[in-house]
Amino acid sequence: MYIFFALLAVWAVFDIYRGWRREKPENRSRYLGKSFLGIVAVMMALFLFGPFFMISPVKLGYASVSDRGVVVYYPSTHREKAQEILAMAQWARDQNDKFFRKETETKVLVAVSDLDMLRFGVYPRGNGGGIPWGVVVRESRATANIIAHEMSHKNLANTSFVNAGPLLYPRWFDEGLANYLGKMDYYDKIPELHQELQPGGRYRRDITNWTGIGGNITWIYQTFYGVGARLIYGQTYQMTKYLFDTYGEEKVYGLIGRIPRTSFAQAFVAEFGMTPEAFHQEFIGKIKI
Repeated sequence: MYIFFALLAVWAVFDIYRGWRREKPENRSRYLGKSFLGIVAVMMALFLFGPFFMISPVKLGYASVSDRGVVVYYPSTHREKAQEILAMAQWARDQNDKFFRKETETKVLVAVSDLDMLRFGVYPRGNGGGIPWGVVVRESRATANIIAHEMSHKNLANTSFVNAGPLLYPRWFDEGLANYLGKMDYYDKIPELHQELQPGGRYRRDITNWTGIGGNITWIYQTFYGVGARLIYGQTYQMTKYLFDTYGEEKVYGLIGRIPRTSFAQAFVAEFGMTPEAFHQEFIGKIKI
């Protein structure tokens, strides 16, 4: 979404320039003034009510609570729940810091409704979302596991200087790592995946192809409208757990360290000596045993 906003900003500047050139010389100053006021109004809306709310200096209707490097922004009347979410977020931060090997200042923004989720820049039907400057979590579904999951998305995105993690990493790895760090082992396990591999089963053999913008769209569709979250999250969790258990955390961390200097596929081959597709076949072979 934030890459989209950057592209939209570039287009807006270009469009204003085209409009300025079309104006008569005596009207250009007024045109620029009106354009500037329009940009200011849009930016204020984005910061006060939209996806930049978390980094806005003014947060209408919200208060904050913080401790040990975690800040939680919450609706002012929900302080008791905010204290619970703060404790969850501290555990989640510890899990992420152990793997990413750095202490991070973490911000958590509490959403109450689907509209809140959407205006804060994450998928409205989800439990939360990782954005470049923190984590958005739905109050009614907040758990330490989910917050750790979303923190992983944020931290992985930040391994790229343009916060392009969702485009650099295939969905199975991005989601699988988030599930692994969040200890979300309550989705489909190996016996269920084994069953789904049988003829007529729903196991996604094409999951390593879900990359880039198309991969993100496929993930959202399959999670909410296709085979469902239980299978998809279980499959990616078990794939990533197998990667950690078989090859070790050092190798997985080394994979991330190679990106974005090289593509995920090339980095995977360099670190593990096989393609992601070959790894997936190895994992499927384990399930079939």
